[in-house]
Parts: sequence; C-alpha cells; structure tokens
Amino acid sequence: MTQEVQIDSKWREFAEARCADVDARLTPARWAVYTELVASARPLSAYELIALQESRQGRKIAPLTVYRHLDFLIRVGLVHKIESTHTYVSCGHPDHGHESQYLLCSNCGRADEVESETLERVLNEMADKHGFQTTKSVVEMTGLCVDCSTVEG
Repeated sequence: MTQEVQIDSKWREFAEARCADVDARLTPARWAVYTELVASARPLSAYELIALQESRQGRKIAPLTVYRHLDFLIRVGLVHKIESTHTYVSCGHPDHGHESQYLLCSNCGRADEVESETLERVLNEMADKHGFQTTKSVVEMTGLCVDCSTVEG
C-alpha cells in the first residue's frame, strides 16, 4: 500500500537531469525521499523522513537506508543539509550547482534558500587571504520570516 507524494513534474525533470550529470540512477527509493522534502514546508530530520516513508509504504525502513539516500541526494545537488538543526531541505535551485545560504525562521521552522554570488566571492576572498582552502561553506542566518515577524510585530 504505497502512497506517493504528488509534486510538480518539473522536480522530476530536475532530479533526473542532476542524476544524469553524474551518471547515477534516481531509484524509486531516492525519489521517494526527495519528494518528501520537495513537498515539505520546512526542513525535515532523517527520522521524520523515516516516519513519513514508513507511513506511506506500510513497512519499517532502516535509518541507514534513508541516510544513504540523503547522502546521495546531497552529493548530486538536489538536497542541502541545514547544519545547525541537522535537518534536510530540497534545493531551491537544482538546475545548477552552487553554495547555498539559508534564512531560518526560529518560530515556524521555515528555511528560505538564498543564493548570493557576492557573498560566495567575499567568503572565498577571505579564505584566500588567510591561505585557507575551503571544502564547504555553510551560511545559516536565524531569525523570523516575514510571516512570523508580521505576527510578532
């Protein structure tokens, strides 16, 4: 009794294109995890993903399996990990590779992905100035989203 999450077909096209770029397969299990993240209004933890998948598929799912799917989806650029909360979110710009920055609402949990070439350049220049070789850049700003700040204010 498998229930599938329904999302816009453009996400399937993005996912298949990203996988094709790295000569990898978008398996049904990887697709199922990805669609949960695309459909979610907020970042999800691995254990929230496991619970959703178990509910939809009517069977137990090993945590290691979901973590492997998440690692794959991150590697191909379809998913980002929110480091500060240990949660995962679908990439808002999967049509091209990039470092992402996030605005995280501490009230509702919303995560807005922003992309700034200027910020990337400044961070890279700072690293270069200090002789630092960057392997990954994480920028996460916490505060209130526009909806929550309107309610609070």
